[in-house]
Amino acid sequence: MAEPSGACAGVDVGGTFTDVVVHAAGHRPRAVKVPTTPDNQAVGVQRGVAHAWPGAALRLLAHGTTTATNAVLERTLARTVLVITDGFADVLQIARQDRPALYDLTVTRPEPLVSPDRVVTVRERTSPEGKAVIALTDEEIDRVVRQVQRLEPESVAVSLLFSYAGDAHERRLVDALRRLNVPITRSSALLPEFREFERTSTCVLNAAVEPVMRRYLSNLTARLPGPTITVMTSGGGTAGVDFVAAAPVHTVLSGPAAGVVAAGAVAHSAGFEHAIAFDMGGTSTDVCLIRNGQPEVSSTAQIAGLPFRTPAVGIHTVGAGGGSIAWVDVGGALRVGPVSAGADPGPACYGLGGTEPTVTDAHCVLGHLDPDRELGGGLRLDADAAARAVGALPEPAGGAPGILAVVRATMARALRKVSTERGIDPAGLALVAYGGAGPLHATALARELPCRAVVVPPAPGVLSALGLLLAPARYEASRTVMAPADDDLTDAWQALEAQAREELERQGVMGEITLSRVADARYAGQSHELRIVVDAGADLAQLLHRAHREAYGYAIPDEPVRIVTLRVVAQGDPVLSQPPGDWDQGEPAPERSREIGGVGMARVISRAGLAAGDEVSGPALIEQPDTTTLLATDEVAVVDDGGNLVVHLHG
Repeated sequence: MAEPSGACAGVDVGGTFTDVVVHAAGHRPRAVKVPTTPDNQAVGVQRGVAHAWPGAALRLLAHGTTTATNAVLERTLARTVLVITDGFADVLQIARQDRPALYDLTVTRPEPLVSPDRVVTVRERTSPEGKAVIALTDEEIDRVVRQVQRLEPESVAVSLLFSYAGDAHERRLVDALRRLNVPITRSSALLPEFREFERTSTCVLNAAVEPVMRRYLSNLTARLPGPTITVMTSGGGTAGVDFVAAAPVHTVLSGPAAGVVAAGAVAHSAGFEHAIAFDMGGTSTDVCLIRNGQPEVSSTAQIAGLPFRTPAVGIHTVGAGGGSIAWVDVGGALRVGPVSAGADPGPACYGLGGTEPTVTDAHCVLGHLDPDRELGGGLRLDADAAARAVGALPEPAGGAPGILAVVRATMARALRKVSTERGIDPAGLALVAYGGAGPLHATALARELPCRAVVVPPAPGVLSALGLLLAPARYEASRTVMAPADDDLTDAWQALEAQAREELERQGVMGEITLSRVADARYAGQSHELRIVVDAGADLAQLLHRAHREAYGYAIPDEPVRIVTLRVVAQGDPVLSQPPGDWDQGEPAPERSREIGGVGMARVISRAGLAAGDEVSGPALIEQPDTTTLLATDEVAVVDDGGNLVVHLHG
């Protein structure tokens, strides 16, 4: 039968594999994993799409990328010049006078992305009300342009004092700087919100990443000219290529955000409205709290210690993945990560030249992974190489069991960070396990927290790629207003709604666009805000009282309430409204048994042979093309109607 046109693909680039999920009407979803190509991610994307959907047309390609993330982490950024109001040249160095680690006397802050010798100051001043206090003259503009030009920038960030309230000076400067023919980021367009340091940091981060992202997207669209390409943003939605090319700071958490969206949908399909997304991939583990089926979204985040203010799902990341390298520190203690073997050479058991022991090698040594079975990307495991790598560790390190104990301790701390450390009882949460390595650790971690259940979706190894098809087109318009809660904000709300709708329409979003209101509010005298959802006709003061009580355990009903920033979130319809359950898992292998280190004989069951209502009792390994689920003794997994494996834990 000829392949139909108009298929949609979700493509997630990870540290080890690039995952592709293709959805087309009348067909089961297809999933493939190909090795990531770190030097040029677009090559891996192109190969993955060709393998998943050969010779057929794609209508849409939704992409989760780590291009911006890696550029920041590796500091492979554009040479950026910052243009800022006179007297504020040191804003990036001064930052906020908080301490990242209260009792650490050796803690160091990350170096700003723009060094002091590439900061150009401007004689001008705008008041907090947006009025010109010191005029910006044409002579001053010419001087600034000449000075910026002498610094030979590859990108320019323009962030003037109080430009969120009045942007006339920034606009005039940007118009003049265009003659330099380099990308320019204007803070009042990117982030029309108060707090000069965060706005400037976000502006600089965007400017430093923009040339890198533009090159990548240009390369990608040249390799895949057919489909419309969208990119996952940190806030849990997708955006058009042109928007992302101009505002790549919105994609700094692109990769893990898609998986969290899918995890929320999976938890809902399994009957759990509150959960923790647990994504263990090749390089890192990402965890995120899900409430009422939706990941929590904040207005602030940071990467490598650099703050930025864009909508971002509340992900906590640790350097613990399948490729994390085990090593012994100077005190003789076993450590795992954060350094990873990555995709090249990868774990020793991949047979690609790696020699250092990793988490995947530990699983191979313990018999959790079948060396005779082909893994994603056509890999076959070399058990002898894994044994040599793990065996090179000193005996007190504990070998393969020691590696798993250490990496699980790291991941457990991450899970507590988004649950117990926030006053949320894990006993009311399900743990949604995904990523190529997540289901191998899920039940052990869930018991340690403890969580009420573990949910393993039908295709956990490619859930982030699936999340790209479950994520809506999304744009958030914002504006700082600094108003009492009882002010009439109708005009401001309507202006933001028009802006949000127009932006999605500009990006080519068709069909229904839904709008929702959010406000950042605080009590008078407080220095930070709470993000509250605003329903039509709602009393903003009462909403803050309720949110404050939920967050801190008390409210101050007699205290005046200030509305700091208004936000409108516009969303389009996603490709998929719910996770599919009819995945093609291939032909089921006959049930067999295998020796597992520390346990004894365990059943080995093919997930392709399981149907709704089936139960699997541990100790057992449930194998599928993209992952393996490990069940300990006395644990029972049940297949639900959505194809999820659900393990209920009661003690």
